[in-house]
Amino acid sequence: MDVNEAPEQELPRKPELVSSGNNLLKTLLSLALYIGVYYIFFRQNLEWILLLVLVIVFHEMGHFIAMKAFGYNDVKMFFVPFLGAFVSGEPQKISQFQRAITLLAGPVPGIILGLIFFWLQSKTGNQVYHWLAFMLLVLNGINLLPVSPLDGGQLLENVFFHSNRIVQSIFIILSIIILFYAGVATRNYFLLIIIYLLIVRFRYLASIDSVRKNLESDGISYQKSYSDLSDEEYRSIRTVMIQHIRALRNVDPEYEDSDEADVGGYLKNVLTAPFESDLSNWQKLVVILVWLFSLLLPVILYLGYAYKNLTIV
Repeated sequence: MDVNEAPEQELPRKPELVSSGNNLLKTLLSLALYIGVYYIFFRQNLEWILLLVLVIVFHEMGHFIAMKAFGYNDVKMFFVPFLGAFVSGEPQKISQFQRAITLLAGPVPGIILGLIFFWLQSKTGNQVYHWLAFMLLVLNGINLLPVSPLDGGQLLENVFFHSNRIVQSIFIILSIIILFYAGVATRNYFLLIIIYLLIVRFRYLASIDSVRKNLESDGISYQKSYSDLSDEEYRSIRTVMIQHIRALRNVDPEYEDSDEADVGGYLKNVLTAPFESDLSNWQKLVVILVWLFSLLLPVILYLGYAYKNLTIV
């Protein structure tokens, strides 16, 4: 072969996606960063910071345990300063029932524990119990608001809108509008960060949705795990995906890219586990009643508490 001749390019092959590291280590590092940032901003309230972290960890462990129980792969927890934390995992199938339980497993136990501490505080007058009750009830109650990406918003998407892409998009847009109004009205400009993340999510979902629509029109299945893809299936999905995701516009659809693992990472997000509509109408009703009860209970409780104290004064 001539030394000046360019090497022959190969057809794209499915790359092996290697895990980025130990999930427990990343969780602990993000938790340390979370505590450190809060300590810098609220140095005089270390006890308050530690209680807040305990409340958030308790909430996220509910999601974590539920995902593990339902056989999710690569379950991990990550903390983000001023935004809270999140748990992610890869399900073998998308079950409405399992997802509803997973979403409720974070806030509902937190509401129940908050009620216990509220009762203990009323009996003992202990200030730590009061703080714990307040944090558990308020933070978990807020998390149940019907706004995406909070648990309440995701729950409604799962129960009613999962199969309707247009309604799901409208729901996200309404969430952005509601959060913007709340941020301006309360001058809580940290909500702008959530709004920005929602806009990014909306644009990303739109590009993924475009890829899936074209795959469906071409008769190409994307409801399978990445590990089950053959090289031929990978190439078919890859070709369509490159046309619709802006970050991949410079990737050659015919030949393997020097950063093929990055392309594989995008493609993995296009894939989805098979969807199972396994919530009956009465089960949906139960889920909604549990959601409404858990959402309204902290409000009713603290309105009654405030009224009682005002009456006493």
